Amino acid sequence: MGLRDRLNASAAEIKARSQRLVELNIELLTTELKRKGQQYGSAIGMFVGAGVLYIWLPLWLSLLIVTAALLLIVLILALVGRSRMRQAKTLKPERAIAEAKATADTVKTKMQATVNDLTPRRNGKGRPGMPAPETGSTPAPLAAPVSPPPTAPPSGPSAAPPAGPAASPPVTPPDAPPATPPDEEAR
Repeated sequence: MGLRDRLNASAAEIKARSQRLVELNIELLTTELKRKGQQYGSAIGMFVGAGVLYIWLPLWLSLLIVTAALLLIVLILALVGRSRMRQAKTLKPERAIAEAKATADTVKTKMQATVNDLTPRRNGKGRPGMPAPETGSTPAPLAAPVSPPPTAPPSGPSAAPPAGPAASPPVTPPDAPPATPPDEEAR
């Protein structure tokens, strides 16, 4: 199986898994939003129940009920409704957001690992399963140094030696063998 086939297979697998993760995150979001809606509905129902019991109760029936018991019921309903309202106060679906962040972090980590596996290593050992590079060869430089065209030296007593790239020694790549003087080459 060639590199291109492996890349295509990896891309298809990543696409399928990404689609499944998005579906699961959407399902989690809808479930959490439904639960928040039910909490708000029950809190509102508690307040309506407290109002009905306290305001619209007929006079003849209210005389039969002990005022303390009625106030106790109203107080309990109001406190439970208030606590439910506080529980449902956060509008953000926290678990869905945390799951989406964790998914994004995992995808970034896996993508970096994949990129690291596909880039050739420069430590002389090569990638696993690939032959090691020859030890005696040196990489060719990317481009030869370009020197500016020669200029006429200034004349006169205050003439200074030319400065710049033309006056500096030639640059050799760090992997090149050391240069030998011309007199040693003749021997």
